[in-house]
Amino acid sequence: MIYSYELEKQLLAGLLKDPQSLVEISNFISHKDFYSETSLLHATIFRVIKQSVDAGEEVDNIILAQRVNEVGLSFEGDINPADYIKSLSMRAVPSGNLIKTCKELKKYSIRREIVESSYLIAEKMKAIAPESSYRQIVETADHIYNSKINLFDIGNDVPENIYDDMEHLIEDRGNNPIEEFGMMGPHEKINDIYGSLLRPGNITVIVARSGVGKTQFCMDYATKVALKYKVPVLHFDNGEMSKEELIMRQCAAHSGVPMYLLESGQWRNAGEDVVNKVRAVWSKVKNLKFYYYNVGGMDVDVMINTLKRFYYSTVGRGNKMVFSFDYIKTTNDSVGNKNEWQVVGEMVDKFKRCIQKEVLEDGDPVIPMITSVQSNRSGITTNRNSQNVIDDESIVSLSDRITQFCSHMFIIRRKTEDEVQLEGERFGTHKMISVKYRSLGRDIAGAIEPVQVEDSLRKNFINLNFNNFNISERGDLRDIVAVQNGDALLDDSIPNVPAGQERSDIPELGSF
Repeated sequence: MIYSYELEKQLLAGLLKDPQSLVEISNFISHKDFYSETSLLHATIFRVIKQSVDAGEEVDNIILAQRVNEVGLSFEGDINPADYIKSLSMRAVPSGNLIKTCKELKKYSIRREIVESSYLIAEKMKAIAPESSYRQIVETADHIYNSKINLFDIGNDVPENIYDDMEHLIEDRGNNPIEEFGMMGPHEKINDIYGSLLRPGNITVIVARSGVGKTQFCMDYATKVALKYKVPVLHFDNGEMSKEELIMRQCAAHSGVPMYLLESGQWRNAGEDVVNKVRAVWSKVKNLKFYYYNVGGMDVDVMINTLKRFYYSTVGRGNKMVFSFDYIKTTNDSVGNKNEWQVVGEMVDKFKRCIQKEVLEDGDPVIPMITSVQSNRSGITTNRNSQNVIDDESIVSLSDRITQFCSHMFIIRRKTEDEVQLEGERFGTHKMISVKYRSLGRDIAGAIEPVQVEDSLRKNFINLNFNNFNISERGDLRDIVAVQNGDALLDDSIPNVPAGQERSDIPELGSF
């Protein structure tokens, strides 16, 4: 079997010399890390030392041996615990060697756990009912594997003084400047004001009413980032859209051809220009990896196991990807005895923990998440003018923990008729309004400073134009005011074309 008695002895010898050092390792070492199939002696000595330290008692070798004897276990070779503990206490233990010894010992116990889990999975697979579905088979294996093993590197689960590393971190960053804090999206104004919406370990949430375009925005944003950085996207659909629907939407976005022509197959008969536009998509998406998975009806633990399995098997440890989840909601089956807000809160909490603390490379998160949630009825804008629209976090449905755990949150809504009339069609069809941010880009003023509009101050927002599942940016409120005041001319970033059309020189999905 896989073990190292020498490492176990060295660890116990270190604890006998300095029992209080146990607090430095108790977050990742336990009696289970000592091999016990041939002898329980090492595990027993460790447990008795830990009991004494936890009780605030002095660890005396004679008392320690007596308590080991009182456990009532017999040890191989009729070993006398008192003599054995005395010999351990006389071993030479280099100063500061404890953590290193623990990490080396942990490698052995992790390897044992993997072997043991493999045996358990093998036995379970032999006994599982033949009529079990593919999903049940995989979920059974996942449950055994993930409940038994911690696959990830040992992290720091104790408080750390942030000032210890400040000088090194800041000086090192000055020597090695970073241009991007996460993958930057396709919209220049959003990048300048809010930075990346896809920072590893962070969740960005889009809030909108049903049918407004939250799925559309998330898919468009993730796809364009995937094209730019050549990274895969894993898209979980919560049971509302089929693979075929998403294929049609994405083809419409890439080609600019109406979705009806694609769904009906009439694109072949719609003229040479349409045919060429559709077929030009094939080369654009040839190397694009957008993985669809229907998670409707799954509980969050199964989703997270699926995410982990995909990352390690398909993406590879340390590599970048984008995780898109459409969208945060519950089903009647998932609520049970819990309130809906509790279920949703646990879901977001577990997703956050997964991408921030579990899937790591060199101790740092690697997966960003973009998702959406439906607004409550307060977010309805139909037949309302701009004065009667609520644009704050009170419209977020289901649970306050969604707002708590996300890093960026934006409301996306259609512009009201009076807004389109006042602002002009050139400024797009939708507004994107920030309600929370934990990080910003270089244009901080765009996020925190109100904009002077005639005789009042208003919160800034981003203009978006939704056209055939492709989304383009049309500046922000400051651009609207500048144009209305005659202080700026229209440029390429604010096209002077009707909102339902696109200029040929606006970047498309395949232009990165």
